[in-house]
Amino acid sequence: MSESKMQFLIVDDHSIVTMALSLLLKNYNAQANEVFTANTKEEALSLASQYGDTADLMILDLSMPGVQGTSLVEEIVREHPMLKILVMSGLEDEHSVVKVLQMGAAGFIPKSLDANLLTDAIRFVLNGGVYIPVKLLAQAQRNGLLTARETKAAPQVPVHLTERQTEVLMLLAKGAPIKRICKELNLSEGTVKTHVTAIYRAFGANNRTEALLQARRHGFNLES
Repeated sequence: MSESKMQFLIVDDHSIVTMALSLLLKNYNAQANEVFTANTKEEALSLASQYGDTADLMILDLSMPGVQGTSLVEEIVREHPMLKILVMSGLEDEHSVVKVLQMGAAGFIPKSLDANLLTDAIRFVLNGGVYIPVKLLAQAQRNGLLTARETKAAPQVPVHLTERQTEVLMLLAKGAPIKRICKELNLSEGTVKTHVTAIYRAFGANNRTEALLQARRHGFNLES
């Protein structure tokens, strides 16, 4: 049985970039996927509002006209914490990398990234990973920017999840959006969102990225 179509959102103020990424993603893994694009901040917010709970991934340009710093990323993550966002930028700045990851982005890719590596990064994020180019990661660690994030100790009180919450957590770790979790577990969207909220609360997390990082620190095996 063939896999279902995936849904991608692309935000960049250069139409040639959105066009190129659209061609790449429409046939990602040989599937005729759905791709929706935006070229302005307003269009990006509209896309997130319409598809934030169903899209598999948003690729978002960090430097959009009329956007201050990382404010657009922050707004979308705040309103749609389940949406995986792969941030893209022409500036390879470790400070920006750390900041968007701390906000809950699922990864950071420079616009200079090779097409094959870009595909690998997308696949890695869709499978639940957090993508950071090796060079930028090394720079951030060397400058001490990731120290607090990476060495933050887990609380002594163990986290206990219900069986259903654990099932939802495992699907989150596989990169599944809400629509897929609903289908896999035969649950309503409202019920899945309730479980996700409970998971976030249990780990003291504000978004998917933080929840998965904390789950691993608490000893949850998310690889099975």
